[in-house]
Amino acid sequence: MVQLLCSDKVYEKLKRELSKYQIEIKQDSDLALVEKGYDMPSEKLCVVFDAIDYMDVIRLLVSGAREDLHLMNTLTGLSENKFAVIEPRDVLYLEAASDGIMAYTKSNRYSIKETLQYYENIWVVKGFMRINKSQLVNLLHVKEIIPWFNSRYVLRMDNNVELEVSKMFSKKLRITLKI
Repeated sequence: MVQLLCSDKVYEKLKRELSKYQIEIKQDSDLALVEKGYDMPSEKLCVVFDAIDYMDVIRLLVSGAREDLHLMNTLTGLSENKFAVIEPRDVLYLEAASDGIMAYTKSNRYSIKETLQYYENIWVVKGFMRINKSQLVNLLHVKEIIPWFNSRYVLRMDNNVELEVSKMFSKKLRITLKI
């Protein structure tokens, strides 16, 4: 599924091409194809393109972006020699540790393969934010924000774990949450 934000002429061309690959056009999609000059929705992953290059967008979607959309909406983690597919809303935070990248939920911790940078890029629209060099937090699971020394903060999560926001990321947190 994709949302189209473009001229009527380009819309008809994209609609015709997308239908060949069974890609639906829906307003509530997580992905928006945006022609240059049109406003980008802030809550979605957007691909901006020139009207003349609309076929490049089709090739991008068909060559693997459709599979990436599924990956964007899940995370596969390993815990106790078992794999689990986890939705982003269930992840409290991600952490780079000495034993690899870990995803924490309310009930468990999972080893994951991807990098923090990977999830920071694709899950920013889902409320995830980098708070220091080794942690990415789901703002929907922050229970309290405690001002700390030297313009820093401590975030108390739903599971009562406390995570420190470094000075470097404090300003971004203040701007994001308007505090």
